[in-house]
Amino acid sequence: MPQPPREVDRRVARTRLALRDAMLALLPSAGWDELSIQAICERANVGRSTFYLHYQGKDDLLSDSFAGLRDHLTSQWGQGPAPGLGMLGGLLDHMDEQRAVFKAVIGQRSGHGIASRFKAMVRELVDLELKAHGLTTDQRHWLACYLAGGIVETMAWWIHAPKPPPIREMERRLNLLVEGSIAMVSKP
Repeated sequence: MPQPPREVDRRVARTRLALRDAMLALLPSAGWDELSIQAICERANVGRSTFYLHYQGKDDLLSDSFAGLRDHLTSQWGQGPAPGLGMLGGLLDHMDEQRAVFKAVIGQRSGHGIASRFKAMVRELVDLELKAHGLTTDQRHWLACYLAGGIVETMAWWIHAPKPPPIREMERRLNLLVEGSIAMVSKP
């Protein structure tokens, strides 16, 4: 008989949270390429051996952080398809709250790899929402690539803009573009 999934031990969860928080705190000043596991461990007050009990490397820690963000955003969705993208507001709010981190992740200081992985996560979220809108697999995949690219580029622009528009205005305008794109793709 299969065993029910075990709850993550609180100590494990606390250690992983400390490592993630340390990575996020260091990213704005160090940038991804220069960020070392040793620095993350020192900031989290965790030994290197403990780090390697939880993660294979900083890429693994980053993937876990993206997975947590993805899970958080999907948990915020309402029932059924809403106009535009339901996850967009939460993603933009998170960017606004973590502006310095986003500058390091998708801005000028990031490596190509980390920006690509972030865009892939956004593409996955968009694809899930397009599925809820009833688009076919063929329609969804290319439209998700198009929309995710536009969303991530707009986010990169916003974090560097001297006077960016308010987040709700950006969400409204992006969702208008999303709705128009869905309507165009859905036409026979």
